[in-house]
Amino acid sequence: MRKSKIVVLIVSVLSLFAGTLLFGLIMVHASTSTAPSTSIAKSNPTPTKNVLSPHVKSIDVETTKQKVTMKLVIAPKPTRAPAAKPTAAPSVPTAPVATQPASVQSSSGSDRYYSIGTSAATMKADAANLSKQQVKILIESQVNKNWAVIQSKLGFSTEAQAYAFFLGMASRESTLNAGLETGSGASHSYGAIQASETAYSGTSYPLESDVPQMTIYAFTPENYYDPGIAIHMGIRHLLHFSNQARAAGYSGTNILRYALIGYNTGWVTNASAGLLQSYSDEIGALSGWYLTNGHLYDSQFTWTGSSAVNRSSPWSWY
Repeated sequence: MRKSKIVVLIVSVLSLFAGTLLFGLIMVHASTSTAPSTSIAKSNPTPTKNVLSPHVKSIDVETTKQKVTMKLVIAPKPTRAPAAKPTAAPSVPTAPVATQPASVQSSSGSDRYYSIGTSAATMKADAANLSKQQVKILIESQVNKNWAVIQSKLGFSTEAQAYAFFLGMASRESTLNAGLETGSGASHSYGAIQASETAYSGTSYPLESDVPQMTIYAFTPENYYDPGIAIHMGIRHLLHFSNQARAAGYSGTNILRYALIGYNTGWVTNASAGLLQSYSDEIGALSGWYLTNGHLYDSQFTWTGSSAVNRSSPWSWY
């Protein structure tokens, strides 16, 4: 009897435990059946295409048995870089076109001192009465106009040196007399630096075509007796002989010395030492007097044989 009661008690406890366990299983099933039907499998999630916004960077999905949590991480909205403002391309300066200096070429007419139509007799008489300073101005004008070619042929460092040189030459040839006429034939010369008729075109002498930078005038009375043209042609004539002196192998001051010999005799070679000293070196010394004593632009002048001229080193100024 006592055993029966114990068995009944055990069965009752077991029944109660079984009922409690059944009730718990029923509750778990009920709570699981209420979860959203769109739950994402934990073991193999299917990638979901982001269609929410072009600025959604990623979607993090957290899944449990009880709930699904979706966390959106929003990327910051990209800022548009400001459009670069077009800048104008820097202007490239146009290279200057190389031009020949105006002083190299003397146009026909600009060298004339008297107006066209003035008679030869009038020009000769008036030119002889020009003051020394007026003659200096005529020489300075021609040196300035033709400085580029003078410098390239004779090698002067400054225009003042070139001016002094032609003043020395005019002092030796005419003592700055713009109306002086001497000689005949090939020796027929006129003007402050005694340009011979061989320097002109239209004569029976060979044409001096090797100084194209300077105008060559025709041998006519209205050209030949104009003191401005006479100085121009005398300078051109000397440059012709400087070309010959250089071709003969001379350099430095010897280009000047032998060009002067050519100007005086017609030949740049075979000059005697006496002629070099009395003519070329005398001109060098006279030129130095003008340059070193400051007499380029005043009315002062010198002459061949003057004791005021230092002849010890006639080309030291060059």
